[in-house]
Amino acid sequence: MNKTIRALFHILPIALVFAIAFGLRTHAADKLSIDYDEDDYLRAAQEFAHLIRTSDGRGFLDANYRPEHPQLAKIMFGLSIVNVPEQPLIEDVPITADPAKYLPRELLKPARTMSAWWGALTAALLALINPLGGLVLAVHSFTIKYTSQVMLDGFAALMSTSTALAYYFSKRKQGKAKNALLILSAIFLGLSASSKYLHSAVGIAILIDWFLVAREAGETKKYLRNAFLWGLLSILTFFVFNPFYWPDPLGRIQATLEAVSATTTNPNVVNSAYPVWQQLIHLSTSVPVRWSSQGFLVRLDGLIFLFAIFGLANTWKKNRFITIWLFVDVFLLLVWQTRWAQYILVATAPLSLAAAEGIKVAWANLAEWWRARPERRKEAGKLSTREMKRALPWLIPGLVAFALLTIIPLVLEFAISMTDFSSISIRDGFNGGIWRAISQGLTGQVPAQEIDIGTRSTQVNFTGLNIYPPVFSYVSQSPPNLLFGTGPQSILFFNAMWTVLSVVLQFGIGLAMALLLWQKGVRLGKFWQALFILPWAIPELIGAQMWFNIFRFESGWLYLAAEKFGSASFFGTIVHSLHTSSSIRLIPLLLAAAWYGFPFMMLAVSAGLKMVPQDVLDAAAIDGANRWQAFRTVIWPLILPLIVPALIVRGIFSFNQFYLFQTFSLQTATLATLSYNLFNPTPEYGGLPGGQFAISAVINIIAVIILMVFVILFNRWSKAGEGVSYA
Repeated sequence: MNKTIRALFHILPIALVFAIAFGLRTHAADKLSIDYDEDDYLRAAQEFAHLIRTSDGRGFLDANYRPEHPQLAKIMFGLSIVNVPEQPLIEDVPITADPAKYLPRELLKPARTMSAWWGALTAALLALINPLGGLVLAVHSFTIKYTSQVMLDGFAALMSTSTALAYYFSKRKQGKAKNALLILSAIFLGLSASSKYLHSAVGIAILIDWFLVAREAGETKKYLRNAFLWGLLSILTFFVFNPFYWPDPLGRIQATLEAVSATTTNPNVVNSAYPVWQQLIHLSTSVPVRWSSQGFLVRLDGLIFLFAIFGLANTWKKNRFITIWLFVDVFLLLVWQTRWAQYILVATAPLSLAAAEGIKVAWANLAEWWRARPERRKEAGKLSTREMKRALPWLIPGLVAFALLTIIPLVLEFAISMTDFSSISIRDGFNGGIWRAISQGLTGQVPAQEIDIGTRSTQVNFTGLNIYPPVFSYVSQSPPNLLFGTGPQSILFFNAMWTVLSVVLQFGIGLAMALLLWQKGVRLGKFWQALFILPWAIPELIGAQMWFNIFRFESGWLYLAAEKFGSASFFGTIVHSLHTSSSIRLIPLLLAAAWYGFPFMMLAVSAGLKMVPQDVLDAAAIDGANRWQAFRTVIWPLILPLIVPALIVRGIFSFNQFYLFQTFSLQTATLATLSYNLFNPTPEYGGLPGGQFAISAVINIIAVIILMVFVILFNRWSKAGEGVSYA
């Protein structure tokens, strides 16, 4: 293959990514309504366009509408409208005002088009590293949204991605080429900060990775010198491209800090009460349909997020910097007080690269499974007819029980989910209406109907799979849950996050208790073990009621203690935090879940520790291993086969957590509570239309599918199916 053809094959994917990205963004720019902040940045663009037209260079020293953000991206928007006939300056409104009802189209269109160019160029740049990663960024709906509107994040993301790419390619070069790319990355970092401060986080990721590389090479002193010069150049670039700071650097920096403080504490931010994990919700869900039904041709953000999680390990192995870049950006999003959706553009570029690796891993696993078909058939053929007959008497009782307790209920649940069965049609359903509707629908005698919650029929009708898309859309992009803020929520995300946090907490406490009781010389070890098991012996509903009595609003023990000892006391501080922080409100729930679940994990770890051979520990001690080394290299690998099944069991229980959330009156917190409260015939219990048996069945089927996928993937990753080989 000659160089021309090779270059063509290299350029074509990048050009294709650019074309897709630009097409999706121009479509969104044409369809999306005016959003928050667009009037602010368009007004700033008008001011800079006027200065450019009149060649008023000194005006740049003072012009910076909305000084909480630097000038550069606003100047770039000014360039986009500089050839447009001058319009009256857009009205100056408070930062807390609603989106403008009207903006001149002759200004809005070129500014949005400029933003679309920035977004498409960012995707194309990412395609230089990985064309699939560029394609993922091109179709990411939240990235499309905020790179097709008059937002600062589009240009800032382009600059931060350029910073990362310059550093990425510098690692592959030596000598002058390496130094030139590092200088270029410093300049781009300064331009990133000149566009939006948050996007300079890529610089922290570069410094971390650069330090790790230098430490491995034994060049720490050289790193400190070069990193200092690199940082100095980026700061110098920042000031060069922000004339606003030139007349009085310290005074203007103070004015910026005051503006940032006012922005992050304004009523819109405070009243939104977003939890710490709000940006993870934005990263894991697509732009809600209710925001725009026509602006986005694809909504794949949830899948992209999942693939990114699966691709993290491979991304770390192939290029540690990309993973560090993603982690630094996500950490900054979690701690930053302002949690608007557009801020996630800080992290969508590295997220897309990780997702690309996840897609490759999934494809490789699928291909491996397909190639292994002949071997599986060969293994299955080894089982003789005689052996099968000998095993059947032992298998049949289990198969019958499995069919009665699992398969038949699932089939019935799935059948109900393909109807509009509800409390209104319960008589018809119990008199054969369900099977009539299913048989007529599957045989084509009646068409699948659309379901309407507001108007219920007294007769069961066939709906096919028509209920699944709206139900899945609801659980993945649900309305605000006031306990955790007023912003967009996701029952699916919270369910998954809850499962991970609660299981990790339960496992951590259980592991610590098991290791503590395993130590030699512990007095009354059996007594303490029995005492620690007690929470598990208490029925979950009773345990949930006990914790509810502690944290119950106004009349709980904690509130009574705060009332007695005063608001300045320890109890008063906790009560105040529960009232003011939506993130803190998760802690009582996690405490209750950990209290209930850690005994099971403690028993699983204790069982594994009892099987660790003493001679193996003695050999490790002779080799000079300390306690941590002995645990990491000897104990942990030996107890892992027993721990993994316990983690799977606790994960399933946590995912289906019901009593705890129901007791705390969180009827839509998880799939389990949502399913029950939709099923409950009590009208409007918990603000939900009860008696929706079919919708409840759909949610249950979705939960079963998710858990099946979780068990299969976790089992494959952990190799839990191999069992314990040393016992």
